[in-house]
Amino acid sequence: MSFLEMREVVKRYGDLQILNGIRLDVEEHQVVCLIGPSGCGKSTLLRCLNGLEPISGGEIRLKGDRISGPGVDLNALRRDIGIVFQSFNLFPHMTVLQNVTLAPIQVLGMDRAEAESRAMTLLKRIGLEAKAGAYPDRLSGGQQQRVAIVRALVMDPMVLLLDEITSALDPELVSEVLNIVRDLAEQGMTMLLATHEMSFAREVASKVCFLQEGVVYEEGPPEQIFGDPQQERTRAFLKRIIEAGRL
Repeated sequence: MSFLEMREVVKRYGDLQILNGIRLDVEEHQVVCLIGPSGCGKSTLLRCLNGLEPISGGEIRLKGDRISGPGVDLNALRRDIGIVFQSFNLFPHMTVLQNVTLAPIQVLGMDRAEAESRAMTLLKRIGLEAKAGAYPDRLSGGQQQRVAIVRALVMDPMVLLLDEITSALDPELVSEVLNIVRDLAEQGMTMLLATHEMSFAREVASKVCFLQEGVVYEEGPPEQIFGDPQQERTRAFLKRIIEAGRL
């Protein structure tokens, strides 16, 4: 039994089927990078894992417990599986500290002083403790994304999902966000990343999954996927990436 299991996961929007029977195993402490063309289902898969989108078929299990389908406690699920979006989604009328402490206070019932202490420890870890009283519009995009990561981490999730978290950033801000992810990987955080940053995926991933038309078309260690892909579609995708100078 794997730490996180997806079995024949299907997602439909009316007649449009986005996920076509995803099978994927993630072990604890693994970093799994999802790559593939736009529209292949990467973001939809992450949203299904977090319960933001109900699946249309199949099953998802975490540590053997079913976390998909009727009767699932979504609040409990989102405590266990955190997600960070490409668009930050910080509340503009709240300070950095208020953004980070809202969920532990409201969802976990954590004492405010404890939540703030925990938040400040994490903000210090990413070099933003001085920005605790600032509002999001006073931060750079990279700083906002780092705060969004801390907001997910303060819930102490078992799994962290990262959905194209650098795609909305200016190029010079990408590295400061990827450094945080690199540190989390070294500390053993179980993560799934949908990403277009191929060089970064090659560096940090335990496993790379190439998605095509809503299925995991090929998966393996990064040295195999990037160095010796077995499937023609994987090779064609990476050839385009290389030609674009992104690998």
